[in-house]
Amino acid sequence: MLERNPVQILAVAQESWAAALLVAALLACFACFGYALSAADIAGHRLPNRLIARWLLASVIILSLLGAVRMDFWPVLRALFGMALLCGGYLLVSVVSSGALGMGDVKLSSVLGLNLAYFSLASLFLATLLAFVMATLFVLLGTILRRLTLKSAVPFGPFMIIGALIALFVAR
Repeated sequence: MLERNPVQILAVAQESWAAALLVAALLACFACFGYALSAADIAGHRLPNRLIARWLLASVIILSLLGAVRMDFWPVLRALFGMALLCGGYLLVSVVSSGALGMGDVKLSSVLGLNLAYFSLASLFLATLLAFVMATLFVLLGTILRRLTLKSAVPFGPFMIIGALIALFVAR
């Protein structure tokens, strides 16, 4: 089956209503958990493990059911690969950057990798690029306006989530 973004899956008449409901549930999880995690990261520079774990569990269930409904488990395997790939990449950046990227961001990357790679690996790479570019632009603008320094702690989770949402709707 061709890779499609969530909007394309919702729009395709050949897809079953069950697949459309599961994709809608996946997008609802993105909205609810994404908002809660972003708010927590902005408020306290922490991404709560319980929220990440719940989002991961919901994603595994929804994506497994989506694979079963569509009778196509290759995207589920790709999702697991994407989860490992993105989590490993963020872990490497966290270790190399001496803690500039926190373990909450690494854990969040596993959930985002799982969700993004189900639809395409291109969305995975685009989301990562967007997150780092948006965060860099935010820090540069904050530095120019003298509200931040290059050493300021900036919550990265919201940039990851926004980048993932954009990539979900843009990438194929």
